[in-house]
Amino acid sequence: MSAFRPLWIALRAAVLATAVFWVALFIIERSGWKGLQFTGLDVTEYAVFFVVFFLGVLMKGK
Repeated sequence: MSAFRPLWIALRAAVLATAVFWVALFIIERSGWKGLQFTGLDVTEYAVFFVVFFLGVLMKGK
């Protein structure tokens, strides 16, 4: 069973990151904020994804 430990940790991290991503987008959408507009394109989802991904990389342990 210890062979599946890295897979289990990766799955839990992916589920947690997905939940944080969708909750952040839900809060941004419900707040009425228009988001980041760049040449007519809404880049809010990309910005939130980058922040969640970057924080996940920073939280990586030894």
